[in-house]
Amino acid sequence: MFSLGVLLFVGAEIASFVVVTEQIGFLWALTILLVVSALGPFVVRRVGVGVLANTQDRLARGELPTREVLDGLVVLLGGVMICVPGFVGDALGLLLMIGPIRRLVIRAAGYQLARRVPSIRIRSWRVTDAPSRTVGDDSLPPSQPPRPSLGAGEDDGP
Repeated sequence: MFSLGVLLFVGAEIASFVVVTEQIGFLWALTILLVVSALGPFVVRRVGVGVLANTQDRLARGELPTREVLDGLVVLLGGVMICVPGFVGDALGLLLMIGPIRRLVIRAAGYQLARRVPSIRIRSWRVTDAPSRTVGDDSLPPSQPPRPSLGAGEDDGP
């Protein structure tokens, strides 16, 4: 599936370059691609500094900067898209530099991830999404019998 997505993206980049070249000429199209790719890091740096300032504010208030970390990841992805020459990637990368669009992408990605992964098993821990069972609902049998509590100095072991 990933390979198909990459092939479609490369095809869209080639098609957009051909269309733009037919409209403004090869040299102008190439110049635009090179200028946008060269100026991309400056745009990413400016947006990234804003995200970093928000992160530092949240940390100073003693809060976890989860939204800011996700913002930083999306800015990084947009920066990569801008720096790689291509009209489609440049357009998508520049769109990801806009705050409301970035938050919309984060929300949509989080929603899709939550739909695909209702529960995750991490070693012996089981993390389940909140809507699956309310706290104090004893009508459902437990999935595993309760384990005795560990005393002081006892270890669960591998």
